[in-house]
Amino acid sequence: MPLKAGSVADFGGSLAAAMETAMADEWQTVKGVPLPDMGVEDRRLLFVAISRGIFTFLKSHEDDLIDEIRLEQGTTFAEDYEVTQLELNL
Repeated sequence: MPLKAGSVADFGGSLAAAMETAMADEWQTVKGVPLPDMGVEDRRLLFVAISRGIFTFLKSHEDDLIDEIRLEQGTTFAEDYEVTQLELNL
């Protein structure tokens, strides 16, 4: 499955949905009660905006993410390669 920032209309399986799940989990842990249903739409708007911003930033800096990659085969072979260009399929 490709990476997906998400939108309010297409929320499932997205970074925004993962943020919502993490928020609910952390809320339950810290507050001891489930995350309230009130404000769901506004939270989703916020999570979508944040995830789209992250994806936009990473896409515009994709060549800065990885400088070198090491390929290993078993324990007898390892070789480092310089990464000169990276393209994120977002």
